[in-house]
Amino acid sequence: MMARPLRSEPHPWFSPIMEVRFARPNELALCLDVRRAVFIDEQNVAFDEEVDGQDPTCIHAVAISEGRVVGTARMRILKSGDARVQRVAVLANHRGRGLGKRIMDLMEDEARRAECSRVVLDAQVAIIPFYERRGYQPEGEPFLDAGIAHRFMWKRLRSGSGP
Repeated sequence: MMARPLRSEPHPWFSPIMEVRFARPNELALCLDVRRAVFIDEQNVAFDEEVDGQDPTCIHAVAISEGRVVGTARMRILKSGDARVQRVAVLANHRGRGLGKRIMDLMEDEARRAECSRVVLDAQVAIIPFYERRGYQPEGEPFLDAGIAHRFMWKRLRSGSGP
């Protein structure tokens, strides 16, 4: 049996240089650029609804491909002991590469480190299957946020009573 030759070029969607990590203070504007492209330009969310003034109090993640920020999310630790993940976004031409999964892994790991009992989020209805595969449970009825149908979801990180 003859061995198949190795590909000399990477698969078209594969970038050998992809990194997911916490954003540095000077990268917040780059996070906002990704959110602007995804939420404002693609989904027609109003600027004032997307940029809500909470960014300075959040932990931000970035996904970097070939030196460029192509994905982001933010998280706040709530007084309730939950971590709230928001603004999960990956540029259209970088979706399907596992960056969203890696961003969520990073956020969930940080929530565990902070001893949060759950991660909660408001998922766009179209993206619910992504979160369900990660173990998130939907709760309540769909609602509109910025004109887009969402549903509250949660994932337990440590034992305790109730959702």
